[in-house]
Amino acid sequence: MFKYRLNPINIDCYMDFGRIRGSRNSDIRNTYMVKFTGATADTLKDINDLFTYLSKEMREGKIYYKYINSFQIENNCMTQKTAYENFVAGGHIDILKTSIAESELADAIKKLQNLLHKYKKNLTETIQKNIIVKLLYWLCENFSDIKIDGGKNIKVVAQNIEKESEIYFFVFLNLLGMDVCLLQYAKDINIMEDFFYTKRIGDFIEGRLDLKPYDTSVNITQRDIKRDNNIPANKDENRVRISLESVRRKDRDSKTAAKTEGSMAANTNHISNIRTAKAGSVLPDTNIPDSGVKRDRELSYIELAKLSTSIVMIAVYDGRQKMLGTGSGIMIGKDGFILTNDHVIRGGHHFEVRIEDDERTYKTDEVIKYNQYLDLAIIRIPRVLNPLRLYSGSKKLVRGQKVVAIGSPLGLFNSVSDGIISGFRNIDNVDMIQFSAPISPGSSGGAVLNMYGEIIGISTAGFSEGQNINLAVPYDAIYGFAKSFIR
Repeated sequence: MFKYRLNPINIDCYMDFGRIRGSRNSDIRNTYMVKFTGATADTLKDINDLFTYLSKEMREGKIYYKYINSFQIENNCMTQKTAYENFVAGGHIDILKTSIAESELADAIKKLQNLLHKYKKNLTETIQKNIIVKLLYWLCENFSDIKIDGGKNIKVVAQNIEKESEIYFFVFLNLLGMDVCLLQYAKDINIMEDFFYTKRIGDFIEGRLDLKPYDTSVNITQRDIKRDNNIPANKDENRVRISLESVRRKDRDSKTAAKTEGSMAANTNHISNIRTAKAGSVLPDTNIPDSGVKRDRELSYIELAKLSTSIVMIAVYDGRQKMLGTGSGIMIGKDGFILTNDHVIRGGHHFEVRIEDDERTYKTDEVIKYNQYLDLAIIRIPRVLNPLRLYSGSKKLVRGQKVVAIGSPLGLFNSVSDGIISGFRNIDNVDMIQFSAPISPGSSGGAVLNMYGEIIGISTAGFSEGQNINLAVPYDAIYGFAKSFIR
């Protein structure tokens, strides 16, 4: 079990936060938490330089970096309530969809309880419970996709925090071993200020800065639309280097879009930079509700192909009504919720959705939720849907297992292909399924199904330099991201 100690060192500029690393003595590692208040004429550039640096360090596998910009609560938090009640009753806690060791999580909660008694006026057991349940919910929502074990430095950044509970959340993250940076350039909140270091940069400003939290040197919209066939290779090495961002299919290259009358288009650009991958596997213990699908026999390919009525094609448009390209999507919630890839919709002004056996085209600009590093997004259309069932993880996925992929490659609506699971990869700290069912640009966002018709993954990326080497975000990550919308 790792133990964490907050280092009170003065951090006087944004880049110092990015560069500092907590030294480790045996099983104790130093952590850092800083709040920058106010701004100067250089603040926008300095913060974006920090974001660029953190993104680069994460791509190179040196750190994990998380920018948090949402504190919405989308369900009744029953999982977290039950977990906290069990902790109070017996000292044990188990939170779904996080990889934090129980001992570390319990230790952080105990320390947080002590801090709440110190800093929170008129604290009662009910108020304490409500606060900690909320923090556990935010923890699950924001950190289900990474491994938190003290082995890798985790940098967390947020801007203009204004609620007391949100400050408690970032203190909680620090107690779990994460380095935290709060950018309070427009407003401040005076809570627990003697717990962490505060650096005044300048006077407060009005409004929000145009921050680019991830990889400001090349933004996602440019990657999606710009054609780039350069694949850097290191001749001194015989191994392939990969990153999730590098192998995402460029589904929205308007220059290569093949437009047909009455149909949508997709681009034909495949991959750009290739970087390091490390071995990984999909987590089998997902605690996902059973899908209710009968397992007395596997479905035939003809039966599986009929499930394409629950797969959609998404056309992405800019504000001038120009189509940027297409991708695919999966019906996951009957109330109009469609799962797709973040890179498919990013940069779009609005979307048009086509459904098999439905002559209507559904126009929407509702982006309900997205996660850039899982490459997942949910959009919504005004229609009752027939969603596919998500695999429960009752048995571990294995190499050689047969799969079927359904999507709209090159604008060819709801094409069906078959293959096998080729392996399991971990790319940019995201677990991925490697599969051989052929897909092409435009397939991104489509379903990867097992032979019972359950979603085991969402098509996300592939290599043009290899044959049928494709990647899918797995069912457990999908559940953690979309569970509030699955009905």
